[in-house]
This record gives sequence, C-alpha cells and structure tokens, in this order.
Amino acid sequence: MQPPLPDSIIFVVNPQAGRSRPLRTLRSICEDACAAYGYTAQLINTQSAYEASLAARAAHDAGAAAIFGCGGDGTLSAILQGLPVGSPTALGVVPLGTANVWAYETSIPKAPLLAIASQLAALDGASGATMSVDTGAVWWQAADGSPQKQRFLLMASWGLDAAAVAGIVQSDRQRRVKRIVGEPAYFLSALRESVGRKAWPLTLRLDGGAPIDVDAGMLTVGNTRMVGTWLEVNPNAVATDGLLDVMLVEGAPWRAIAMAPLARHGWLPQGPGVRNLRCRRIEIAPRETRPPMQIDGDPGPQSSYAVDIEPQALRALCPMPSAEVLSG
Repeated sequence: MQPPLPDSIIFVVNPQAGRSRPLRTLRSICEDACAAYGYTAQLINTQSAYEASLAARAAHDAGAAAIFGCGGDGTLSAILQGLPVGSPTALGVVPLGTANVWAYETSIPKAPLLAIASQLAALDGASGATMSVDTGAVWWQAADGSPQKQRFLLMASWGLDAAAVAGIVQSDRQRRVKRIVGEPAYFLSALRESVGRKAWPLTLRLDGGAPIDVDAGMLTVGNTRMVGTWLEVNPNAVATDGLLDVMLVEGAPWRAIAMAPLARHGWLPQGPGVRNLRCRRIEIAPRETRPPMQIDGDPGPQSSYAVDIEPQALRALCPMPSAEVLSG
C-alpha cells in the first residue's frame, strides 16, 4: 500500500460496494473534483475492512486533511476503526453502497462528483462545515478474556435487525438479491428471520442505573436516526449531542415488522410496546439465548456488551450542517 502523499486527499475504494464504478472512471471523478479545489487525489484500492482501517491510520499519521470512503456505510465503519478518537483527518464519503445511510442523513449528494465537490467545499470553508460529531463504541470480552472494542458511526443493534443483516451476509443467494434489488433486500431478509422467532430476554443497565429486564424483539443503540433510508427508529437522535439513543421493541420480532410503517413516518416511538431512551452508556447482558447483533451493517460478536458514546470524536465533512441529525 502506497503511503499517503503530502497535501493529498485520500480515497479508500471498496470495489465490492453495491454501486461501485470501474477504478479508472472513479479515479477520473476524484481527480477532477480535487483539482478544482487545488488538491491531489490519491486512490487506495482495498480488498478488506482491515486494509481500509490501515489506510485510514496511515492517512492520520501522514496528517492528511481528509479521507473519503468510496463505498457504503460499511466502508466508512472500516475507515473509522483506523482513525484515532479526535483525529484531525476529516471523514468524507463517495456514496457507492446499497443504502448510504450517513450520506442520506447528512444530505450529501448521490452523484459522486457532486458529493466530493460539496464536501471539499466544506473542508475549505467555502460552504458547509467540518463538524465534530459523536461516535459510539461497543465493548465485549473475547474468548481469552481480553476486552475488544469496535466503533460505530451510525448504530449497533440486537435482535431482528441484526438477524436480517446476518441472513444476507451468510447467504450467497440473498447477497445476489441485494445486488439486484438493493435496500429492500434487508426488509425481505427481516421477514424471513421473523418467522417463528421468540423475543430475546436481556438485562439492560443505563448509565449505571438499576438493571432492567426486557424481552426484546429488536434493540437499537444509535448515534443517528435511520435503519436504512426508510426506517426512522430514533427520530430525535442528534449526532452531536453526546448521547446514545436507544429504541426497544418488546415482544416477538414479528411485532417490529408489523410496526415498520410507523417507523417509515417517524411514529415508532408512539407504537405499542416501544421504548425510546437516552444515555451515555448502556450495558446489555443476554439472560438466555444470545441474540444476533450488528455494528454499522456488519455482523458482530455474540456476547455481553457495553456501549459508550464518544462525544465529538470524529471530524466529518458536512455540506449541510443544518441537517436534523447534525443540528437537532
């Protein structure tokens, strides 16, 4: 991997992204956008999340002004793992994934050239802003007893949503469906995963308070509002407020499916058996069967967990600082 060059903007390319472009075409787009602002574009073609995190750490160590993830939310998550908390290297995105939730919530244009240009304008202060946003951190214990940590930009979840993600990741057929139909593949997977499943008994503890025993069909712990671009599960979440937003649907997972239309219109907090909570730390302990879990769209470990907020831990390029998820 070529080390980052001085005064260059780094583009980490995920060739497996849902709307990926040929590398030559993407290189031309990145170079044209950067040239307009006096920057040099450096593309790093990665084959794994680990390589993306290494590229991010190298960009940080070299003092790069910004690093863009060319892919979806999983690409941004991989880059995030390589950026230390408080890194001066700003995160941008060329939205080429299936859902592109971060780009959707922060009103970044879909077209790659416009997306890059608008974020470079934010970097230079011509329009928009470079904002300090929160990130989350999931902690768990490995088999050898050592503590493990994975950061997230969007959210972690347990139960039905995570089962839907795992259903796609673990099935060649469902991955093909995802490539064809895009984001609706997750809803189809959730329908399949809800059949015959029972709620998962969990014990929650928020900010060190008293334990709360719940039977969860779905639990999200988020820094942002959306599951995908059409299910608003935490409509009051703000990525700059130093808080985690927790949404719990109690009862069998099919209840979360039945209330999906409420989430489409931001009404889910008023649904029956739904709780919305806020905290800076939440501890999650399975009482029986360990539920599936996911972190920013990728399956995570099955364990007991603690989730912390990392206030203003990431510099992000935000062409639209007035977006509700950024400003409330």
